[in-house]
Amino acid sequence: MHDTLSISPIGLSNVIEGQFSIQLALEHPEGLVGLTDFSHAIALWWAHEADSEEQRKRTTITAPYTANNSDFGVFATRSEARPNPVGMTVFSIASVDAPAGRVISHYFDMLPNTPIMDIKPYFAASDRVMEAQIPDHFSQWPTSLEKSATFDWEKEFRHELPQS
Repeated sequence: MHDTLSISPIGLSNVIEGQFSIQLALEHPEGLVGLTDFSHAIALWWAHEADSEEQRKRTTITAPYTANNSDFGVFATRSEARPNPVGMTVFSIASVDAPAGRVISHYFDMLPNTPIMDIKPYFAASDRVMEAQIPDHFSQWPTSLEKSATFDWEKEFRHELPQS
């Protein structure tokens, strides 16, 4: 597969006066009509600060988790080092200003000025998995987005690569 796709951002993430926001491009604000009635949405974004030829060639991540010393394939991680640095964030919606093309959230894990590829409403019928399984070394992780807000994520990831 060597087809080339063309994707254009619909907007950018930002933090304005302590509020996390997604600002849509001028041609897309009407796309937010009706999103106000949802409590959560999913943003698909481009990890622009991790997009390099070297990162796109990576197929494994060296022992990224503190609870496990194993290397992982990029498709078994949420690392932005991957063939296409697409990120996904489920986020809570604090408010929507459709005419201004802006969505405000309580928090999300995107850097400022991250290109947003798409926003989708969160539907429990298709997005919630009641009996999802994860590896044992993730058993201490929170079981919901709400519980993640107070979890100490900093201690879960290595900041330096393990010594060989």
